[in-house]
Order: sequence, then structure tokens, then C-alpha cells
Amino acid sequence: MTKPSEPTTAEWRAHVDEQFDAIHESLRALHQRQTLILELLTPEEREGPSLDDLLARIVTLIADQRPVLRRIDHTTGASLDLLEGRTPRSHPDSAGEDGAEE
Repeated sequence: MTKPSEPTTAEWRAHVDEQFDAIHESLRALHQRQTLILELLTPEEREGPSLDDLLARIVTLIADQRPVLRRIDHTTGASLDLLEGRTPRSHPDSAGEDGAEE
């Protein structure tokens, strides 16, 4: 039996160069696909308020409604107190933060 011949340095270098070229081509194709995906996912510049501006406005509107929400919470709590046979809580302004009396 004869041993398979060892590749020469030039043959080995050519083989390695072919492998590097194939890897380079694969990476280039992946880069193009990634760039396309990022372009599709990135929103276009638009006129008008940004998402951060809209969220800040919503937070401000909710904060402006705090007195109404506290009044609703107090009314609901007092109604539940009466239904459950407890002494109704006092108004939140007259008895501290929550207005619960125990």
C-alpha cells in the first residue's frame, strides 16, 4: 500500500486561501442581510412628537388626575367599609395620607 502523499506548502496555502475566501464571502452575505434587517426595523424619521415626548405627556396627565383618583379611591374605600360593617374612613385630607381610621 502506498501512503497518500503529503500536500506541498503551495497546495496547503492554496487550500487555506480558498477556505478563507469562502468564509469571507459568507460573512459578507451575513453582513448584507443584517444591514437589511436593521434598515427594516429602524423607524423612519417622522415629524411630530417622539415616543418619549408622548410618554412624558401621559405621565403628566396622570399626575394631574391624582386628586380625582384619590377621591375615587376614598369613595370606593368608604363604600366598602360600610358594606363590610366597618366604620367608614374619613376624608383623606382630614386624617392624613390614607385617611383610614382603625
